[in-house]
Amino acid sequence: LFYALLLEFLPMKKSLIYLITLSLLFAACGKEQLSIGKGKAEDEIKKCNKLLDEKEYEDAVQCLEMFKSRYAHSSLAQDAELEIGDAYFDKKEYLLSAESYAAFIKLYPRHPKIDYAYYRTGTAYLRASPKAIDRDQEYLGSAIEYLNVVVYHFSRSPYVSLASKELYEALSRVARRDYYIGKFYYRTGEYLACIDRFKDISENYKPSGLADKSLYFITSAYLELGKLDDAKEAYSKMSVDYPESKWTKKAASKLKKYVRHIDNQK
Repeated sequence: LFYALLLEFLPMKKSLIYLITLSLLFAACGKEQLSIGKGKAEDEIKKCNKLLDEKEYEDAVQCLEMFKSRYAHSSLAQDAELEIGDAYFDKKEYLLSAESYAAFIKLYPRHPKIDYAYYRTGTAYLRASPKAIDRDQEYLGSAIEYLNVVVYHFSRSPYVSLASKELYEALSRVARRDYYIGKFYYRTGEYLACIDRFKDISENYKPSGLADKSLYFITSAYLELGKLDDAKEAYSKMSVDYPESKWTKKAASKLKKYVRHIDNQK
C-alpha cells in the first residue's frame, strides 16, 4: 500500500528512485552491522569464524580484514590471514585464494601452519587451471612448485598424502597437454618438434601413463626422419622400461618393417 501511494503521488522517475532507495534502506536495516575491535581478540575472531561456518564468505573476508588491522599484534591476526585464503577457496575464487595463501607464506615463513599454506596454494592454483588440455594452463607450473614443497620439504606433514594426489593430477595435466601438442606435431610432419615434446613426457612425467606411448612416437618420428640409430635407441629404452606394453610391441613391428624396407632397397 505504501509503495502504491508513492506511485500515485510522485512522478514515475522520482517514484522509481524512492522505491530503490527505500529497498536498500530496508535491506540494510535487516542485516546486522559488523563490529570488530571492542572485545578480546579471542572473542572477536569467533565472529569471523561464525561467518565462515555460515558460508557468508564476503562478510567473513571483511571481518577477517578488520580483525587483522585492529589486532595486528595478536598471533590470531596471522591465522586470520590464512583464513582469508580459506574463505576465497571455499567461495571458489581460486586465484584470490592462491594469492592470499602466497602472501601468508611470505609474511610468516616459520608459522606452524606453513605446510598447510603451501598445500592450499598449490591446490588453489590447480583448481584455477582449466581441465581441458587445449586451454591455457598458465597456473599449472605454480601449482607444481608449491605442491612439490609439501611433498619434498615437509615429509612429516599431515598434508603430504593430499599434496601428492594433487601433484600427480597437476603433472598428469602437463603430460596430457604435451602429448596433445606432440601428436599434433606428429600428424603435421613436424617430427623434430614432436620428439622434443615426447621426450619431455618420457623423461619427466613417467607416472602419467603416457611415457610408453611417447617413446613409441619418438621411435616412429626418428624413422620418418630416416634416423635409424636414434629410433633403435628410443626402442631400446622402451623394451627395458616397458617390456609388456603394447606400444613397445608396435614399435618393434615398425622397426622390423623399416629395416626390411631398407634391406630390399639395397
